[in-house]
Amino acid sequence: MRVCASYYWLLIISNSVDSTKHAACFNRYLLINMKKNNNAATGLFDYFFVSLIVLTATGLLFKFVFYIYNANQFSSLSFSEVAYAVFWGLRFDLATAAMLTLLSCIVLWFFYRFLPKRTPAFVLLVIMLFVQISLQIGDTVYFVESGRHVSYEMRDVFTDASGLFMTAVSKHGRFIVLSYILAFFIIFIAMKFAKRLLSFFAGRMRLSKFKLKHELSLLVVLLLSVILVRGGITGLPQSVISVFKIGDAKLAALTMNGAYSVVYGAINSSKEISQLPVKLPADIDVNKVMRALYPGKAESAVSKKVQPYNLIFILLEGWPADRMDGYGFDKPVTPFFTSLMQKSLLPLGVISGGVRTTEGIYAIFCSQQNPLGKTVAQTSLQNNQYRCLPEILKQQGWSTAFFQGTHKETSGTGAFAQAVGFTRSYAKEDMPEGRYTHNYWGAHDPDVYDFALDRIKEMPRPFLVGINTNSTHDLHIPAGVQAIFGDKNNELKYQSVLHFADQSLKEFFDKVKQTSFYNNTIFVILADHTGGKHKTTAAKYFIPGLVFAEDIVAAKKINHYVSQRDFSPTVLEMLGLPAAGSFAGKSFLPASGQQMKSNKNVYFADYFDAGTIGWLSKDLMVETNIINPSEIKCYTIARGLLNAELSECNDQHKTQSINALVFTSYSQNLLFSGKTKSFLNFKQ
Repeated sequence: MRVCASYYWLLIISNSVDSTKHAACFNRYLLINMKKNNNAATGLFDYFFVSLIVLTATGLLFKFVFYIYNANQFSSLSFSEVAYAVFWGLRFDLATAAMLTLLSCIVLWFFYRFLPKRTPAFVLLVIMLFVQISLQIGDTVYFVESGRHVSYEMRDVFTDASGLFMTAVSKHGRFIVLSYILAFFIIFIAMKFAKRLLSFFAGRMRLSKFKLKHELSLLVVLLLSVILVRGGITGLPQSVISVFKIGDAKLAALTMNGAYSVVYGAINSSKEISQLPVKLPADIDVNKVMRALYPGKAESAVSKKVQPYNLIFILLEGWPADRMDGYGFDKPVTPFFTSLMQKSLLPLGVISGGVRTTEGIYAIFCSQQNPLGKTVAQTSLQNNQYRCLPEILKQQGWSTAFFQGTHKETSGTGAFAQAVGFTRSYAKEDMPEGRYTHNYWGAHDPDVYDFALDRIKEMPRPFLVGINTNSTHDLHIPAGVQAIFGDKNNELKYQSVLHFADQSLKEFFDKVKQTSFYNNTIFVILADHTGGKHKTTAAKYFIPGLVFAEDIVAAKKINHYVSQRDFSPTVLEMLGLPAAGSFAGKSFLPASGQQMKSNKNVYFADYFDAGTIGWLSKDLMVETNIINPSEIKCYTIARGLLNAELSECNDQHKTQSINALVFTSYSQNLLFSGKTKSFLNFKQ
């Protein structure tokens, strides 16, 4: 035993890489020591506390890593507030540690009972540390991309495992490498600490004469684990929404342990999603506020005759306005899109309704606000009845189809497109081998466009088509294509990929111009969402968008920001059809005469991020905490969204803040009660 113990300490001092001998010797040392004290049963109980302490401490540490890597999203918080949020969430760190420790204890029980000479305590602790750290690193990377923790998205992990992994490595490789270097250092220190604690506990309790000593220890461990995972002896177990009890939505993001969120999401991925509460100021007349936001008649003014125009919606995968020259970027990254802007019906900017493709699909085609921080797709909400553009047009005789460059089941996109009314759904598995080798997610844009165009030519007219592009899903430039802005770093790689996607769009237009249906087709081009890092929260939801059709839609710049929700009502007005009563969006087609007095002269757009509603109206922008409505930030955006200036809150800002809370509360209540078709009932 002394030889083994000496060998163990020598390994620690020399930092030997022979981890197998290290682990075997350490476990042998523990086993001999426990036998000496006639205390094999209590080893399980001792291990539980040691593992719980080590895993909890590591979870806390990597929450600070999470904060450091996402610091730009929490720049308004002081360090004391950050520390308070991190330690306030100790219950989630304990819950994570208890879950992983319980798994280890179950394995250890088997060895104590049947193979007492081979107890792998050290190895199990290392494995659980590695698992927890890996989950927290993955969640940190996801938060950078989406602005929220991983939860329900876990249902998509196995479908898109390779794409997710390669995207994370290509965009965040340095962070991941540095995090694992830190992780191995922490594991080394943790093992050293665990050895000392286990040595201290050895022989403290004696149950050697009790035949079910192992089972008793496991039962106690199980009971303690259940209490910790539930967050205490309470009637209801804690969920990921419990973080909002801290009273501040931004602090709530720091409170959550990423590993807990991932595991919770995996367990509950097929269950009901919960509605986030939105606190309204006292004595608010919701219907009165909604009528002020939607003045005029309930129905849109339409022409007497339906115009059977073809419609092609192009959802530009992850295109961010703040990287495009048409919106002020200092490089000609998207020259073709910029040229289209001069010939189109063009809002000042578009605000996305979420950070995933399915969230964009719901906002665009169903003209409704998404569940806050979540998607309707692949949840029980998907089973509700919605009145969306594809279904409306199908009833009017349009044929419909949706195309995507990724796998059909990526985030459930293909099935969800059909759920909102598209008859056919095509994805990369339906496409023949194209000109370019696939990127990590699927087919490159030229091949997606080619396949879609071949199918469109066969469709009855008029048609409605949705095309979700894919090249900008990662940083991969196809072989043989010049990286126009270079590839020395991720930013330049992304600019090059974006330029390639822009030129692919140009090629598609050149080919469509040769078809017989071009002159009778309206193109709606906008991003489904953005991705990556942005200088401000608002910029993360700032996307490009326009409506183009030669000889059908007059070129006109609309001097205000619109939402993704506003595109379907706009298209319906162009076709001479009334907007659905469920639509929360408004047509931004230029009005004349009496139409100027309708609800079209009150425009607004919104986004939800980390518990905050951002609201844009006229030259103002307000960010309001949904839990603490008195916590607001006010801006002027007279110089554009990307040049938003923090300002002192005035009465106009406060009114817009109330509008944001009322609209959000009203929309969320209808969504979760399955009554979105009754959106305009406040007019009655």
